Amino acid sequence: MDTSKTPTAPARRRRAAGALAGAALAALALTSCGGDAAGTSAAPAAGQEAADGAGHRVAFLVPDSSLRFVGVDAPHFAVRLAQRCPACTVDVLRAGDQAEQNAQAEQALADGADALVVVAVNGEEAAPLAQAAARDDVPVVAYDRFLPDAPLDLYTSFDGGAVGTLGGQAMLDALGEDAGEGVVLWLNGDRTDNNAGLFAAGAHAVLDGHVQVLEEHYVDGWSADEARAVTERALADLDGRRLVGVYTAYDGLAAGALKALDAAGLPPVPMTGQDAEVAALQRILAGTQTMTVYKDLPGLARTTADLVLDVLEGRPVETTGTTPGTTPDGPGAVPTVLLQPQAVDRASIASTVLADEFTTVDALCAGAASRSCVEAGITG
Repeated sequence: MDTSKTPTAPARRRRAAGALAGAALAALALTSCGGDAAGTSAAPAAGQEAADGAGHRVAFLVPDSSLRFVGVDAPHFAVRLAQRCPACTVDVLRAGDQAEQNAQAEQALADGADALVVVAVNGEEAAPLAQAAARDDVPVVAYDRFLPDAPLDLYTSFDGGAVGTLGGQAMLDALGEDAGEGVVLWLNGDRTDNNAGLFAAGAHAVLDGHVQVLEEHYVDGWSADEARAVTERALADLDGRRLVGVYTAYDGLAAGALKALDAAGLPPVPMTGQDAEVAALQRILAGTQTMTVYKDLPGLARTTADLVLDVLEGRPVETTGTTPGTTPDGPGAVPTVLLQPQAVDRASIASTVLADEFTTVDALCAGAASRSCVEAGITG
């Protein structure tokens, strides 16, 4: 993908928040607010860069429904920012709904946040937090999920169209001649998540005209339980047709759909997923899920930390995108950085998620999965 240098928004004013001790801070404090997670701290790595100017306070706002952002993205973001800016502080704020997240953003601004990194709970209702930041001249980065109709300084994510394309192609390859011999159930993610539409569009670009779709559904909250319920209702509508595949946009949806197939006494069929969750990788080894789409979440977090500091220091950022380096948003366009996902199947688990240390052999091969690992040649 082509890249181009795109100037960021003008350098933002710095807040002299009392919580920042400037150069006196030797480490970055990562605080998780909301939910039950306890705060942790990340010390700068050996050989770190000198601080880029004075310390900055960054609020990292995430949905309370996903442990991924607190457990993976935020810590990697914090450690990378600490390496670049030891005097910087990251506050991780967890919200159960968009109204709470909007209120958290307002409070973070009042407390002296110099930048907001936002994973919206509901992208359709998140514009007010970006508008509040714009009034205070504070940059906003949409992380992982785009915020439509909102004043953004940057959007960082994975190529959503490519995610859907990888899943769609894997489904088509797995079906082979069966593609025209039955029907495929199609499960997208939450309609309020901008990514769900991108994934669906990418998959449609591959599968349209090649498979017959039994039903297509957007699953509220990316919920495995809802995916199971939707699948159970769809199976009742087969009316003698043969189910040959289940396209899903997320590993959790695949888990729910598989439970419905099991309950109905149906054998596994080609099934896709996304996020390379350990449970999904174990299903792939066992043959009940065909593939998953792997996204380098630590890489996205580290890249975003670098870009946030660049924005705060008024430096240009390297961008990617179909309209060089931007995502269309109403009359304007948002500077965009998109990382590329990878398809992972049984043959490539070792060379992708294990090689990248995204998970470990011990975690992957625990319990009943140990036999599948041995059969796949995966050993500690």
